[in-house]
Amino acid sequence: MTPKDSVLRLALVEDRLEDAELIISHLRNGGLAVRPERIESEAQLQAVLDGPPIDMVAASMQGATIAFGRVAELVHASGTDIPLLAVAAEFSEAALIEALKTGASRIVPRGNSSLLQSIVRSEFSALEMRRATRSLQAALRESERRCDSLIDSSRDPIAYIHEGMHIRANQAYLEMFGFESFEDIEGLSVLDLIAGKDAADFKLL
Repeated sequence: MTPKDSVLRLALVEDRLEDAELIISHLRNGGLAVRPERIESEAQLQAVLDGPPIDMVAASMQGATIAFGRVAELVHASGTDIPLLAVAAEFSEAALIEALKTGASRIVPRGNSSLLQSIVRSEFSALEMRRATRSLQAALRESERRCDSLIDSSRDPIAYIHEGMHIRANQAYLEMFGFESFEDIEGLSVLDLIAGKDAADFKLL
């Protein structure tokens, strides 16, 4: 799904309700579906980070209720892959350097709605791509596990050859050639197992 199709689960760390509502209004006016939760204490932030997955945390750099540095510590300590956005009253090079040093993913201006929308949309899209990649990697690992299980359970000699090199082989295949473990054959060319007088015929197969 794209950010236009998804609901952004956003934790907002703002001292004033009006500032939090302004950010939400800017994002919704930009076409982003937002499910916000305003954070008013460290305990609440920790509970949100420990609970059902959220997509993003946006925190004021001038926050008094929870200092931005403390927000960054809690987000990073949670081990979750979520962007942390530093909301700045004024967008400047100094503010950018401070935000990045503290641990922010990006800095967003409070009053510039178009830039705010662009940054949030970009970070959300990158997050969903990372999640999709991890999901595909997990599916690939599961497919490889099942493939290995099927190969290993077969009584017939089976090997997977890629560009002439052994990638996988079951025990029956190893025993056929007199090997004890796959490590003995891993990366070995299949031609190395063929008698010299038969190599030319084998290449024709």
